[in-house]
Amino acid sequence: MKLFDKVKVLADAEEYAKEEVYKGMVGTIIDAEIRFRAFQVIFTDPTPVTSENWDYIDLKDDILCYIHVKDLEVVEESDCTDEYLLENLPNQDIRWFCKVEDGFIINLLGEKLNKVPYDYDS
Repeated sequence: MKLFDKVKVLADAEEYAKEEVYKGMVGTIIDAEIRFRAFQVIFTDPTPVTSENWDYIDLKDDILCYIHVKDLEVVEESDCTDEYLLENLPNQDIRWFCKVEDGFIINLLGEKLNKVPYDYDS
């Protein structure tokens, strides 16, 4: 799970409902950084977000919401590479880029945020 992947919300939560996001909705991860074990996801229709059109997406009618990694499932993987992400990060700081791989939240240094796979609070 990484930037520009299309993801589905697996659970309802009060914090998501405040943003009008509910279980089953599909959105796109729009930030390569994981904050508080959550990705920022954009829920938009019908234009899919890609690395090519990111600068042109109009966010005024879209929903932006932080969704916990444990509440997301990849629906469609993006073709976004680690190299592309690094080139587009502020100050090209590899600690800022995170992805979920084999149940671990990791950065480009290979540092793991969680100790137990798929237990994102460990």
